[in-house]
Amino acid sequence: MDDEFRTGYGRDWLDFAITLVGRYDDRPVDLVEAPDRLRAWLSQWGLAPTGAVMAEDVAAAQALRESLHRLARASISGEPQTSRDVRVVDDSLSYDVPVRLRRVDDGLAARRPRTTREALARLARQAVDDLTGPNAARLRTCGDEECSGIFVDPTGRRRWCSDERCGVKARVRAHRARAREAAQPG
Repeated sequence: MDDEFRTGYGRDWLDFAITLVGRYDDRPVDLVEAPDRLRAWLSQWGLAPTGAVMAEDVAAAQALRESLHRLARASISGEPQTSRDVRVVDDSLSYDVPVRLRRVDDGLAARRPRTTREALARLARQAVDDLTGPNAARLRTCGDEECSGIFVDPTGRRRWCSDERCGVKARVRAHRARAREAAQPG
């Protein structure tokens, strides 16, 4: 398992959307910037294609990731989605094929995608299900304004995409602000 990849957003496509770390910073870090990194991410989520991952697959993955992120943010804020982002997702869905089962030593597993585009289509399908179904009302943006994480909140009480990462940072910032304010002369 690659510790650099973030998890815990509630759905695979949301974990994929955060592969651009520091999206709102001057220098974001793309965790799937090369074919081997995209393959590593897909492998960790059980989506490694049986075929090669090529540079053009990376470009398609990045375009899909950014469109999914913008569509989710628009859905959460109630703003209209752009036709360009809808088209990117629809283009990805054109590679979708029915998932088949296979037997493995300890039970059943989904058949691996043949191509990277097929793997991306599975993420796009999951996103469409969430953006148009019951999970749409459960999507939340992280309460840390520096974080671009979007997550599914089944409880309606979650504030951060990760309490350990973003929650701690927010509490530390708040503590420091209170300490500065208390140190101010009267």
